[in-house]
Amino acid sequence: MRLLLVADVHDGVRQARSIRGSYDAVIAAGDFTYRRRVEAAVEVLEALAEIAPVYFVPGNTDPPELAGFEKGAVRSVHGRALPLGPYTVGGAGGSLPTPFDDLFRVSEEDLGVLLYSLSPSPHILVVHNPPRGHLDKVGGVRPVGSLSVKRYIEEKQPILSVHGHIHEDRGIDIIGDTVLVNPGPLKDGYYAEAELDGAKAVVRLRRLTV
Repeated sequence: MRLLLVADVHDGVRQARSIRGSYDAVIAAGDFTYRRRVEAAVEVLEALAEIAPVYFVPGNTDPPELAGFEKGAVRSVHGRALPLGPYTVGGAGGSLPTPFDDLFRVSEEDLGVLLYSLSPSPHILVVHNPPRGHLDKVGGVRPVGSLSVKRYIEEKQPILSVHGHIHEDRGIDIIGDTVLVNPGPLKDGYYAEAELDGAKAVVRLRRLTV
């Protein structure tokens, strides 16, 4: 199975429409708009759905009501797990409080409750907030990830875990047998691709060339 991984689109409809390739699904880790209305986020999601079916969670700059949005090939996995071929996708949106004017904040307790409510446990996890100590360093120095997300990944060991939120900590990491990825902000042309074969995930970071 071939997946397109995106995060932190921030109204980048043009960038979404510039991605080329054949994918079975888009896994989108939040921040589709930048403190704008649901309609702005939906415009981005529908642009991504022109590529492949979209499984998403909202980010901290998205309106909280986006968590319940579902239309056609666009499906929210905030607090629920959905089938994707032989796999399941599930996750949680929002982020721990930041110094900025977040629209969608969650606590460590909120994240833990949402994640442990997922049934069945997803093979593909998508959480806007990264786990503590992994792809979570602001300015390359200060970790701001979630302990609840880290604990969940350590215990459940999904095949792939997709995150965003920290624009400057784009990359690939591992926790146990789980491959973690922050594809980087699509608003700046960054994204990633994942190939899933059984219980194995191979991830490659990409950048738009136009």
